[in-house]
Amino acid sequence: MNPSVILIDDCSDLIEVFSEFLALRSIDVLATGSNGKEAVELYQRYSPDAVIMDYSMPNYDGLYGLKNILKINPDAKIIMFTGSADSGLFDKFKESGAALIVEKPGDFDSVVKMISMISNQHHSAKTDVITMKINSD
Repeated sequence: MNPSVILIDDCSDLIEVFSEFLALRSIDVLATGSNGKEAVELYQRYSPDAVIMDYSMPNYDGLYGLKNILKINPDAKIIMFTGSADSGLFDKFKESGAALIVEKPGDFDSVVKMISMISNQHHSAKTDVITMKINSD
């Protein structure tokens, strides 16, 4: 069974390209959204193996989505993306229960590895946090 994800980002071009990339890597993209509120609604509807979510989005940011998804399922696996190098923000993600934190710009192949790791239950969202800076060079 292929790992399943929902993608949440307000950049529709990134969503489109990343969705196609994941599909080519046998990862099922069940749905996409553009803010934290949509993330919560889509999580409730689809119950994916992982959520890949940007932090900075209009109306409801990724931190809103992270906290509210974890209220629904404390074991949800959520990968947070951010363009910020603010360590305080990374601390907020960790404290809030993010499984993985990736600094943009990201390398899609590394994200695929993380999704496989999450879907195989090698990391618990409550005990292990990996913070990665992925270079796009």
